[in-house]
Amino acid sequence: MRKIVLQYRYWPLPILIWTLVVLVSFLWNQAQMEQKALQLANDRAQFVFKMVESVRLWNARHGGVYAPIDDYTQPNPYLDVPEREITTPSGTTLTMINPAYMTRQLTDVVAELSQLRLHLTSLKPLNPHNAPDAWERSQLEKFEHGVGEVSELVGQGEQAVFRFIAPLRVQQPCLKCHEHQGYRLGDIRGGVSVSFAAAPLLAPEAVQLRNIGLTHLAVWLLLSGLTLFALSRFRRQMLALESAKAQTECMVEQRTAELRAEVAERQQAEAQLRLFIESSGEGIIGMNLQGLCTLVNPEALRLLGMARPEQLLGRAVHELIHHSYADGRVHPVDECALHGTLRDGSVVHDDSDVFWRADGSRFPVEYRSHPLYNDGRLLGAVVTFSDITARKEAEAQLRKLSSAVEHSPAAAIITDSEGTIEYVNPRFVEMTGYQPEEVIGQNPRLWQSGMTPLKTYQRLWATIKGGEVWHGEVLNKAKDGHLFWENARISPIKNDAGVITHFVAVKEDITERKAQEEFIWRQAHFDGLTGLPNRELFAKRLEQALNQTDLSEAQAGLLYIDLDGFKQVNDSFGHAAGDTLLREVARRLLTCVRDSDTVARLGGDEFAMVLAQVHGVSGAQVVAQKVLQVLMQPFQLQEQSVTLSASVGIVFYPDDGATADELLRRADAAMYRAKEAGRNGYRFYKDPV
Repeated sequence: MRKIVLQYRYWPLPILIWTLVVLVSFLWNQAQMEQKALQLANDRAQFVFKMVESVRLWNARHGGVYAPIDDYTQPNPYLDVPEREITTPSGTTLTMINPAYMTRQLTDVVAELSQLRLHLTSLKPLNPHNAPDAWERSQLEKFEHGVGEVSELVGQGEQAVFRFIAPLRVQQPCLKCHEHQGYRLGDIRGGVSVSFAAAPLLAPEAVQLRNIGLTHLAVWLLLSGLTLFALSRFRRQMLALESAKAQTECMVEQRTAELRAEVAERQQAEAQLRLFIESSGEGIIGMNLQGLCTLVNPEALRLLGMARPEQLLGRAVHELIHHSYADGRVHPVDECALHGTLRDGSVVHDDSDVFWRADGSRFPVEYRSHPLYNDGRLLGAVVTFSDITARKEAEAQLRKLSSAVEHSPAAAIITDSEGTIEYVNPRFVEMTGYQPEEVIGQNPRLWQSGMTPLKTYQRLWATIKGGEVWHGEVLNKAKDGHLFWENARISPIKNDAGVITHFVAVKEDITERKAQEEFIWRQAHFDGLTGLPNRELFAKRLEQALNQTDLSEAQAGLLYIDLDGFKQVNDSFGHAAGDTLLREVARRLLTCVRDSDTVARLGGDEFAMVLAQVHGVSGAQVVAQKVLQVLMQPFQLQEQSVTLSASVGIVFYPDDGATADELLRRADAAMYRAKEAGRNGYRFYKDPV
């Protein structure tokens, strides 16, 4: 049994047994169903046979009956005697229906009304229609040898037919007709054969057989599943027991080996601990509860200026190395932090104290004192310390640098390598309005104005990420929303491995300087009265338009505008009114052009327009007509309405000139032709085509 449970190859055996049991059950049920179906068919056939035999016997007992001859009843073919037919007084011809004829008619009616085939047959038929077929002949011959009724399923599938035949024996009433034929009471005269299709009877059996088959299949699956589950469960349990037994044996062996290994490991650990203590880069001193030294490593001896462990072992640690403060004052033992650990088991860390060397000199130390316990009982303390002279000097230097940055007149920002702010100085707070806690942990984009080109920031990051210093000007926005210009210098900071760890930005507010430069530049390039570009800036804009035209192979237009009647307005209303009029003229002229075009005041009442990429003569005409139209609108001067007109000269580049000076001269000439033509109009340097 154990072998069957543990080895998978034996598991099909119980499944095979269940298969045989279920299969035998299914075949037995199938046989029972077939037997039931055949019995039902046999009962049906017997009923039909007994009905036919009963009718035949009834007719024989009554000596036959007479019936009118019609389409359903023809003259009796079984009688060849005078009384076969009679005529009634009313003239109706009757024929005798003897048992043979009645049986014949009954079989026809049954065949007509049902799916049964009824056949009256005999080995010695008087009527050729009663001749037996092969199956019937075989059964009739069996009747002669004493066999009773026979039923049988003939054929397969849809062609299967149930056949039944029972013998017809001569009874007393039958001797009236058959005695002269040599038959005696009890002889077999023939038989009645009943046949019908077996499919209608077998169809329900097939459905029921399918259901039984599915039921047996489900039972087989359930039994097989339960068997496999039980085998699997038993197998796991057996394996678990064997595994537990093996583990127990292995554990005993392993524990024995572990005990041996623990002794060796403890010895090795003690050796490693001694090696660690002796090779540690920090000084290590052990003390008992009385403050006496129990352990000292070589680094501690070196830091304390001692040559041999005996100079410290067994002696009071406080009196030798911790007896005084840095200023020389005596350090009482009851205030000693090292002894505090011995008193209450507290952990002490200090980086502001000093230790004293054997030669009487002192040095700054950072030390940690940890209590030493065994089974919850305080045994002493372990002190680790290191000389921090170099660190103290670096901190002092750093404080100097920090103070210099704190008081610097320039804003200073320190970020990590990803741009996250770590420090800002007070000047940054003054410049931006942001407090340190508002920006530390943030990115410098916090105060970007959005008006500095993106390419500037891209070049900035590419430069400093490459390890180079970036210097430039950017426009930023303070916390209160006002814009300010700053001159920034950003430098990367690298560690000893050459990796960038931080960025330092030093920034100066140059807003006032930029405003002054802008003011000076505008004074040099813009008309102080109208705000339009002056003659100098006009010349630059015209040169730019000509260069763009050369690149695009388009046309540029130049309109020279002179006001008609401006001198009379100036004389009549005064120079202040004239200035007001010129400012309004400038405003109206700006409404006639695109943003890419330029309107300039050349001086006095003379103006010029540069039309970049004008659409030929028609485009210039549209602009000129707008100019004339807006200038003809009345001007309000000192509560009076004043009207003006203008004369406009138009030239094109490159058709009317190759240089700016040449175009300006020819535009001036075209303007004078417009004045000579009556003013309030425009003329081209060349007649339009």
